Amino acid sequence: MTGYQPDFQFLEKIGITINADENKTPAFNGDTMETNVPGVFLAGVICGGLKTNEWFIENSRVHAEMIVHKIKADQSVPA
Repeated sequence: MTGYQPDFQFLEKIGITINADENKTPAFNGDTMETNVPGVFLAGVICGGLKTNEWFIENSRVHAEMIVHKIKADQSVPA
């Protein structure tokens, strides 16, 4: 992934908070992968902001499962 950088402008445009740390990591819940924008989730290398080498297949393949679990849990709650 030589030269890869997340599209921070897009993330900010849809309301996702970008932390003021040096890696510009997007704000998300590490248990559900949901961002500060309800119903918007992140998965994979984008979770590391500029530190894209933090995430690999080995430690991010569970993101989809976490996201689906959260969506299913939200749908089972009566309105």
